[in-house]
Amino acid sequence: METIHIPADAIRIISTSSKGDQSKWRVGDKWVKQNTRGYEGQAEVLASLVLAHSTLKQTDYVMYHPCEIILPYGDKSLGCYSHDFRGKLQEVTLERLFEANFTSTDPILNNKSLSTGEKFEQIMEQVQEFTGLDVRVQIAQLLAFDALILNEDRHTNNILFLYNPIEKTWQLAPIFDNGLSLLSDEKDYTQGKPLTILKRKVKAKPFNSSFSKQLALYTGPAFIKKQALLEAIESSTIDFGRAKQVLLSQLNDPIFKHLFVEGSETHD
Repeated sequence: METIHIPADAIRIISTSSKGDQSKWRVGDKWVKQNTRGYEGQAEVLASLVLAHSTLKQTDYVMYHPCEIILPYGDKSLGCYSHDFRGKLQEVTLERLFEANFTSTDPILNNKSLSTGEKFEQIMEQVQEFTGLDVRVQIAQLLAFDALILNEDRHTNNILFLYNPIEKTWQLAPIFDNGLSLLSDEKDYTQGKPLTILKRKVKAKPFNSSFSKQLALYTGPAFIKKQALLEAIESSTIDFGRAKQVLLSQLNDPIFKHLFVEGSETHD
């Protein structure tokens, strides 16, 4: 495992999630994130391994790596790091995109008279109006992936767009920040309890608290190479802890069968 020393002059950035704050630092071209509530780093690394064994292009997701973090005064911690993907592009979250256009996602997402599909479609229509991008398939695929890894933190500030101020063009950012998945929050999902009980406690975001209802939004082609993924997990030297158990349990759930590329699911 790589060791990363945080310089004394490194600026600590507080990354806010639905579960609270997480410390991260920019060290060279690396973003280093510290575990806060459990094994977020292991979950992040394993989630990116799933995407590495999918039909997505390498530019469609961020790869994470495990690391030991040495803080400026010698304290040690575990976490993960990734390489910066922004370059000179400007980050604009889904929520900030709406705010920049003098509106909010709340009137749509909090409207109980709308179905999950209607909320999704209305948000996607607005995104297309604001950016010119039709990202329905990509966002629905993201939500299917979230369902597979039990990501409970896909709020509207965790869906990101990138803006090129010179060319005045928009693009969807690669998939990133999957640390609050695979029951990584040990404060809420205590070690030792049955996975079947713990998995039922996890709530989805942002269109519905039900993972299955968000999963139903994705009607595109299969994209997870299950067999290759299983082999990669088993051959990995990384200790994924409980995150591995949770993912293997999810991969065996028939609800996700349509996500697996034909011929990639023969081995269970």
